[in-house]
Amino acid sequence: MTAVQSGVAPRTPPAAGGPGAPGWRRRLGELRGIGRDTRVGRLATAAAATLALVLLAGVLALVATLRTQAASEDVVARSGPLTAAAQELYGALSDADASAGQGFLLGAGEPPSLRLRYQTDLADAGRALAVVGSASGPDAATGPVATLTSGLPVYAGLVETARTADRQGLTYGAAYLREASSFLRASLLPAAEQAYDQQAAELSDDQAIADGGVWTVLALVAVVAALVAIWLLHRRIARSTKRRLTPGVALAGAAMGLLLVWGVIALGLCAALTASARNDGSDPNRELVAARFAVLQSRSDEVLTLVARSAGGDYEQDYVRRSIGLYGWQGLLDHARDEAGSGPVADDASTAATVGREGITVHALVRTLDVSGDYDEAVALALSTAPNGGQGSVQQVEDALDRAVTTTADTAAADAAAADTATTLLAIGVVVLTLVAAAGLAVGVWPRLQEYR
Repeated sequence: MTAVQSGVAPRTPPAAGGPGAPGWRRRLGELRGIGRDTRVGRLATAAAATLALVLLAGVLALVATLRTQAASEDVVARSGPLTAAAQELYGALSDADASAGQGFLLGAGEPPSLRLRYQTDLADAGRALAVVGSASGPDAATGPVATLTSGLPVYAGLVETARTADRQGLTYGAAYLREASSFLRASLLPAAEQAYDQQAAELSDDQAIADGGVWTVLALVAVVAALVAIWLLHRRIARSTKRRLTPGVALAGAAMGLLLVWGVIALGLCAALTASARNDGSDPNRELVAARFAVLQSRSDEVLTLVARSAGGDYEQDYVRRSIGLYGWQGLLDHARDEAGSGPVADDASTAATVGREGITVHALVRTLDVSGDYDEAVALALSTAPNGGQGSVQQVEDALDRAVTTTADTAAADAAAADTATTLLAIGVVVLTLVAAAGLAVGVWPRLQEYR
């Protein structure tokens, strides 16, 4: 028998907020009704939504600020210096190889300054390796730092063996020097390049975060939305209470307005200075450093071609390949000049390219003398420090590149430091101004709500 047939009305579940509903649900329904149907409820709802938006804007602004500050501090204190140390490591190893070869060619006539240069290169490489190794973390035992740590003494030992044998008139000294150079090129330089690439990638990542990104955009949108909500709330109160000014709400608007202006200026400056550090500093610096490395290695090729004599064909081929990559159309120096734009850095890159192309002519004359049997004259021309000598032309290229590298490195460091300074105290300001805005809303709206009692 159905409920209708028995005369008993079917039971229906109580409506939400109805008399049969649980107490909490009934109370919630009443609050919804008050918030929707009464003036005081609508004002309270608008105030609560505005307060939530203010707090959300503060949280997003704080996250954006802390991320930007952390990234800019890393550029100044960690990734920037580590990249510079990795550059120094690679450059010192390359220069040591060239210096060792020149000293071998000079034999007993090696000047103390050249010997000191080689020893200084090894000391610089060791110091830079210690800096890079201190930040290598768990990869220190297996990564490029481990290869360099174990391989650097081996290279130095091979060079010393070659030098000692040569001073004693033993013919196998040249073989030891070639072995040392091959070991450096096959093992140490690739490891140094890997370490440099890792640090350069970390620097680029930090610069990208310091630029701002999505968190900064979200924070900006939230702060603007909070300002609009505060203004609309102020208008609602003015219409309903006939008051032209509600001080607490006005204070909240002023606090959020100040936060907007301060944040836009500070984060905007940080982004602009970081972009300058990248575009005028680290990007052209990377191209210039690559050119500087190639110059050192091509010089080592030139010297080792003379050391190896008839067995130096591979070094000569490597010299030709590197020279094309350096001085050819759209080579490393052309890229470096284009990255630098106009100014002294571009001028130095152009100077290096011009002198380097002239140096190729000197190298061709050295090879002609060597092939024709005038070995001593070939060595003398290759090691000549005159402007039209082998070492002299290379030194001019190195000097021009060193000036450009120093300028771009200084630009990157100065702009990064200024970018870091731009956000000083901003995080504290975000917290204080957000709390002031929230307190202003509470102080401003609560008395208006009390008026409806």
